[in-house]
Parts: sequence; C-alpha cells; structure tokens
Amino acid sequence: MTSQETASKQNGLSRCPALLLVGGLGTRLRQVYADGPKALAPIQGRPFLAYLLRMLAGNGLSRVVLCVGYRAGQIEQWLAGQNFGLDIFYSREDEPMGTAGALGLAYSRYACGERVLAMNGDSIMELDLAKMWNLHLTSSAEVSIALARVSDTSRYGSVEVNEDGWVTSFREKGSGEGAGYINGGVYLFEPSVMDRVVKDGSVSLEREVLPYQLTRGVLAFKADGYFIDIGVPQDLARAQSELDAVVGLSGAQA
Repeated sequence: MTSQETASKQNGLSRCPALLLVGGLGTRLRQVYADGPKALAPIQGRPFLAYLLRMLAGNGLSRVVLCVGYRAGQIEQWLAGQNFGLDIFYSREDEPMGTAGALGLAYSRYACGERVLAMNGDSIMELDLAKMWNLHLTSSAEVSIALARVSDTSRYGSVEVNEDGWVTSFREKGSGEGAGYINGGVYLFEPSVMDRVVKDGSVSLEREVLPYQLTRGVLAFKADGYFIDIGVPQDLARAQSELDAVVGLSGAQA
C-alpha cells in the first residue's frame, strides 16, 4: 500500500461516525457508585467517559454519537460547554433497547448508509484504530472486532480465531480459564450489517448480531495492550491508578 493510499484510508477513519454505548445502568457498581450512569463513574475526579472521548480524539476521529438512556440528562449536563475537539450528538432511547437496538437507533438517526465504529462505554483498550481500519478495508470484511488479551478469560468469555484471522466462535463466560483473547467491545460495521440490525430489530450484539454474522465472517483485530472494564467495583478501583497513564489525561480539564 502506498503512503497516499494509507493516508486516504486514515482520512476515512477521521470521518467515520463513532457510536458509543453509554446508557448502561451500572448495577454491579451500585455499592461504590450510584450517582449516575456507568459512563460517568469517576476516575481520579473525572468521568470515565472523558477517557473514552480523549481516546477517540487521539485516534483522529471527529464525530461521536452517544447512545444514551439511563440518566441521559446527567451526561448532557456534564458535556455542556466542552467537546474534547469532537462533534458530539445524542441518540436517546426512551426505553432500554439492548446494545444492538441502541446502536441501530443511533445509526438510523445520524449515520444511515455509513460505515460505523461502535464501542462499549464501560471499557477501554490500547488500540491503533487506524491499523484496525486499514485491515478492515483490505479484508473486505462486513464486521471487524477488536480483541483484547487478558490473563484470565473466565470473567468475559473467550474468542477463538483461525489462522487466517477470522473469528470461529464466541465462548461463554466461565467456559474456560487462563490467558486468551476476549471481545474488547470495539467494532467496525459496514452499512449492510447496520441496515440488517435496524430491519430485524435486533436487541443484543452479543447474543444476536455477532453469532449470526459468524456465518458471513467476523474479522479479528488482536491487540495486546492495556484493557480494562470498569463494570465491577474492583476494576473501577484499579482504574484509579492506571487510566491517567494509559490515556494521558493527567492535568487535563474534564
């Protein structure tokens, strides 16, 4: 690939809408944080969402759609007057629609007909999105998924990949132990997939969209860098001493 072709693809990434799932209730965090949606759980005095937005801006993206639901007003209030250098839009669901349903709603409102980046709003990983983008385009995949390497997959469930880099199976939580790759919660979806999500009324990425897509192909992008999911109290506590160094928000206003 020539440098001009690479630059062209990276410019495409900068225009790609990022759909960020931030409507989670944070039920498992209630004992340590019950004041708002999970995406606003504080890390060193600033919301976890600040780290996600900084990571997206740092990877060259410019347009973000926040899929909000539970206590959406708190997210909008926090972001009033700041944008991290991003154009930020809100797609509010009136009732819980599941991960795929929320993405489908945001897609139909703000990104219809476009390739989209979709991300969980309660985890973050060190990831070169430009490389993932280029691999996705080169492979002509309908779906690409970023995989994070962890020391114990039992909490998350593991992802099996063949020698050609395509996902062969998603294993359930608790089905195995030891080091391996898990779903990192970062995806690239072609319009053909998102149109199907909207048409079928899919509710869950994990239980409906991804298993179906295995028959059509899901491309894996393996990342061996830092990963954390703040969905449980012990990992929210761990994030307090780790995320500033990983994302580089030390001294930033948020």
